[in-house]
Amino acid sequence: MIIGQTAMTLGHDVNSLALNRTTIRRQRQHYRAALAENIRENFQPNGPVIIHWDGKLLPELTDKDKVDRLPVLASSREGCQLLAVPKIPAGTGQAQAKAVFEVVQDWKIAEKVCGICFDTTSSNTGRLSGACVILQQLLGRSLLHLACRHHILELIAGAAFTESLGASSAPEILLFKRFQTNWKFVDQDRFENSTTDPVTESLLADVKEELIDFLQMALTQIQPREDYRKLVELALIFLGKTPSRGIRFAAPGPMHQARWMSKVIYTFKVWMFRSQFRLTAREVRGLRDLCVFFAKLYVRSWMTAPVAATAPQNDLSLLQSLVAYEGIHAGISKATSRKLGGHLWYLSEELVGLSFFDNNVVPEIKDRMVSAMEDIDGDEDPPKRIDVTLNMLADKSVADFTTKNTRSLFHKLSLPQGFLQIPASEWETNEEYQAARETVKMLAVTNDHAERGVALVQGCLGHMSKDEDQLQCLLQVVADHRKRFPQALKRNLAASNTTEK
Repeated sequence: MIIGQTAMTLGHDVNSLALNRTTIRRQRQHYRAALAENIRENFQPNGPVIIHWDGKLLPELTDKDKVDRLPVLASSREGCQLLAVPKIPAGTGQAQAKAVFEVVQDWKIAEKVCGICFDTTSSNTGRLSGACVILQQLLGRSLLHLACRHHILELIAGAAFTESLGASSAPEILLFKRFQTNWKFVDQDRFENSTTDPVTESLLADVKEELIDFLQMALTQIQPREDYRKLVELALIFLGKTPSRGIRFAAPGPMHQARWMSKVIYTFKVWMFRSQFRLTAREVRGLRDLCVFFAKLYVRSWMTAPVAATAPQNDLSLLQSLVAYEGIHAGISKATSRKLGGHLWYLSEELVGLSFFDNNVVPEIKDRMVSAMEDIDGDEDPPKRIDVTLNMLADKSVADFTTKNTRSLFHKLSLPQGFLQIPASEWETNEEYQAARETVKMLAVTNDHAERGVALVQGCLGHMSKDEDQLQCLLQVVADHRKRFPQALKRNLAASNTTEK
């Protein structure tokens, strides 16, 4: 009826149009398949490609059973492209690696794949049967292992939380569940920030102004997710400042153990409304310790995590800070430094070379890295993640992790190397260095792409098709549409129509 009335308004003879649902459905399927094929044919990435994946147990299309699905995506200079969301028989490393390999073969980009981005679960990182190892074997070459830095930081947040408030086997955090239940009785104007507590204020005094400057700058940038912005705003409110959108507190949302963001956001909220909520002395103390830790060290690390060039230096600096945090809270220091110490992927002999393109690394250190890359022999088979002695890190720099094996980063990314022959102080004006830095900028070192792929599948699954082939076409078309029209605005539609013409 809607289509018919629209056609009549535009001057068409409705009797000459096929408006029955079966015909429209059949034509949509044909058109959708043609669009998906066109997307595949036009995907010709220029330069190195990084492959992302993230498994999820989701409902089957035709019954109430559940099945493992694996969104597989590719990121390159041209952006991120959803490749497929195949069903796999199990969430094992073998099944995931085989599925990823078949997808990249089907899209004819296997030769361009230089790296993989993944969550640091055992099914991915297992030494013998992990998906990363098996995928390298299937492709017949070594790949860059870009472990998701957000996932690593989730583990650090979890370690700090357990140390401060204790472990819980329940699917939900009971303290936060109580807070959610009592939220309707909370007066949102009566919150207490760090300035109301002398102990908290003194612990933050040495970094407070620097943190505020960083957080205010972060609010001027476009954040990929609304909860990232909420995190920054809550941290600012906790430090005693008013965000650009004003002071407001959203009603408590999901709090499952697996949702790391809820742990940090809830921690700030519960502590700031502690006078209106019954808490034990241990809970108040633990929440305060967590708020100080999250504000002092964690939020900045989270917000800067997606930048590939800064990953080695940031991980080294964070690890040094976590070890030094013993002077503030020995338990959190030990738990978090041990957790990060087991995930030093970006200080490996290969990936430490990303620091050549980090503006925060001074030219003197970069010159030392060049010398080390010429003179220092590395391991014959260097590990993808390294082990370090935590109490020996205080005076280390990224140059101390550089060896001859670091040059493999240049080979895998096809980076020019001529600029290495001149002093690092002159690199900024060198065209080869600028070109290499542009390639490094496109590297995705967080697995947010795969998370968005999972969200896309969950949103589309079962709503428009019960056919597997049509589901894959639908996901391709929807993902492409969202890239072209990130906002449903008339001006975006008009601009797209002009471009296509």
